[in-house]
Amino acid sequence: MKVFCKIATLATILLALQGLGSSSCQASCETICQRVDQLLALGENQQAWDLLQENTENSEDQEELLWRMARTRYEMGRLADPEEKALELFQEAEQFARAAMHAAPEKSDGYKWLAIALGGQAKYTDTETQVRQSREIKDNIEKAIALAPDDDIAYLVLSRWHYKISDLSFFARTFANIVYGGLPEASLDEAEKLLLHAIELHDRIAHRYNLAKVYDRMDRREDAEVQYGRAVLLSVTFPEEAEELEKANIKLQKWRSRSMTNHP
Repeated sequence: MKVFCKIATLATILLALQGLGSSSCQASCETICQRVDQLLALGENQQAWDLLQENTENSEDQEELLWRMARTRYEMGRLADPEEKALELFQEAEQFARAAMHAAPEKSDGYKWLAIALGGQAKYTDTETQVRQSREIKDNIEKAIALAPDDDIAYLVLSRWHYKISDLSFFARTFANIVYGGLPEASLDEAEKLLLHAIELHDRIAHRYNLAKVYDRMDRREDAEVQYGRAVLLSVTFPEEAEELEKANIKLQKWRSRSMTNHP
């Protein structure tokens, strides 16, 4: 696919960024990164991408730009259509995240966005690829947490890993056992624990919404309804939460309507 040609592009970016060290360049990077973050928060993904591309040669801080490139490509992939384009963008996000890890192995963001980018690919890949990447997702997000233990989003990502892996099909588990000797243990209990910790760090719609999903699968309907209810009272902190807010409202309306029908 075209995405694999991006590896060469990444190498060119890294070479361009090397050796450009000055205080003015660092200040420029901080300004650019702040603007990119603002654009991403507003859902202006293409503008954020254009800004990053325009400024790849104006900073010495490779990792800060590279993980934002990974994040931007991921956000674009999340909204992309058709599916082939989405997978391509997620794969590009993966390559930028790997480059960020290489540029700054002591920082957490490259590991986190690699895990997120690989997770985004799962919907579009076969069982073999999903099983193979699942180990890498867990290893990298746990590395990110070790490097930045106060990053609530990293705990959200790891909780999603537990949520998804705990629900793998019999075929996928059998394949994993035969080819890889099994998968790391995953459980809804651990997903719950991780999300409760994420909420302690920063109460967000995403954490409450995903905790409600965990409780829903555990058949803890009342607990799920409480979390959906708390989610809709919070403010959106990143674009994906706007979608989760809408889903939480829909879920609550259905449940409450059903309750009124059953209890006149």
